[in-house]
Amino acid sequence: MQQLLPYISHLHLSNLTLPGTHDAGSFTLTSALSPDPTGNAVLDALVKLAEKLGVPLQDVITPWALTQSRSLYGQAEDGMRYFDIRAAYNGTDWCSYHFELGLPIYTHLSALNSFLLSHPSEIIVIEISHLASANLTQKNLDSLRDMVINIFDPMLYPRINDFNATTISGMIATNQRVVATLSDDATISNYTQLWYGSSMINSYANTDSLANMTSYNWQQVLMFNSLPSLPASALYKLSWTLTPQVSTIFDSLLPHKPKSLMNLADIGNSGLSGFASAALKKGWRLCQTPADKKGFKLKYPTYMEKVEEIQL
Repeated sequence: MQQLLPYISHLHLSNLTLPGTHDAGSFTLTSALSPDPTGNAVLDALVKLAEKLGVPLQDVITPWALTQSRSLYGQAEDGMRYFDIRAAYNGTDWCSYHFELGLPIYTHLSALNSFLLSHPSEIIVIEISHLASANLTQKNLDSLRDMVINIFDPMLYPRINDFNATTISGMIATNQRVVATLSDDATISNYTQLWYGSSMINSYANTDSLANMTSYNWQQVLMFNSLPSLPASALYKLSWTLTPQVSTIFDSLLPHKPKSLMNLADIGNSGLSGFASAALKKGWRLCQTPADKKGFKLKYPTYMEKVEEIQL
């Protein structure tokens, strides 16, 4: 953003395209399963596969749980400005998770805070969601809320504004450079520093097929380009992620099939450039292009797009 300021300083956050990372905190994992993991068909398949192979469960789960190879600070250095953080309370601490628990949420958020302090012209969006716990209490939720506020205040961009209220240069000048959402409305209702989970409008193909995900996302692009208007207090997200199914796990025993989520990510990422190029050649935004009242696309985009990748 520092390099692009001559071109974007007069725009709003809703005018920008922000790249981001899926399950951003799952670049390192422990052997501990996330709290109350029952009922997940993919996890059940992983357990069965471990039993079939006669190997420790961690040896099977971890390859399908790791989503990133860089810390959040490293991801920010790579240019990521949206971070998808899944939070689980393990009875003692809030940690990131994806089947298995990762590092404390405090560690992840502190890394992003350090990046912001070192890069005073950068703006980031953080979505904290999928709050999990075997016995989640309001006290636990309050502690997560307070952690986010204590780490980032006074850099939090409050929800008393909308995404068209302040220009990029204005956000930088006032040092309100963090948009943070927490997916429990009651916990943050009186804390306007944070945004409701509903301010992030997600789309998700839930498939391990590149062709199916591409087709799904074309439908999302068509929808974005046909909407007459969009809320000023919400951001749309286009997710470019391949998701393992039960069949994916068992097929991993076969030759030439993905053996890990990173392998699946490589397949997904191989199609991203072509997808984006084809949309741009048609003059379409990948998402969030409102149309005028006659239904024709506006020439210039006015809403934000975030391409969420499994691995960069």
